[in-house]
Amino acid sequence: MEIGSMSTDYRQQLLSRFSDGTATVGIVGLGYVGLPLAVAFAEAGFRVIGIDLSEWKVDKLNSGESYIPDIPTSQLAPLVRNGKLQAFTDYSALETVDAVSICVPTPLRKTKDPDMSFVLDATSHVAEICHAGMLIVLESTTYPGTTEEIVGPEVERRGFIVGQDVFVAFSPERIDPGNDKYAVYNTPKVVGGIT
Repeated sequence: MEIGSMSTDYRQQLLSRFSDGTATVGIVGLGYVGLPLAVAFAEAGFRVIGIDLSEWKVDKLNSGESYIPDIPTSQLAPLVRNGKLQAFTDYSALETVDAVSICVPTPLRKTKDPDMSFVLDATSHVAEICHAGMLIVLESTTYPGTTEEIVGPEVERRGFIVGQDVFVAFSPERIDPGNDKYAVYNTPKVVGGIT
């Protein structure tokens, strides 16, 4: 199958894998946004592969121990034990996933503008392992247009056509750390894609 060819309906294939529960989801950044999202996907029955540059976080997660207050170890451990959730430091673990959510931090600089270095780095690594039919969702807090200005062009530099070969979207994070009233499970998820 040639990239850019209309003979394969990647959109329908992706939708089918999510509908029948066979999709594998990658989460880049396993902090207070990424870990709850990874747990939610795993609890919904999907296989989840997490990526974090912190070996400490990866080791804790793979041993079934939580490191953030919003996810108790009692909730995390069974998902790890049953093979629904695994973590790695190497992006190559994402080579066969169907979808990737980028949940890396965007801290403010002294100048009050966001430090986009984590998003740029994660996007570059994800684009390197990208394959036809993949969905890439940016979930990091950032300014309007980031998905179209950074994620889409990085994927297209690899020869893919966004909206045809690879699907790119933005979904604002919906975590309020420490607030039990509003969590991943009871806060609507909004997703906007590039077509």
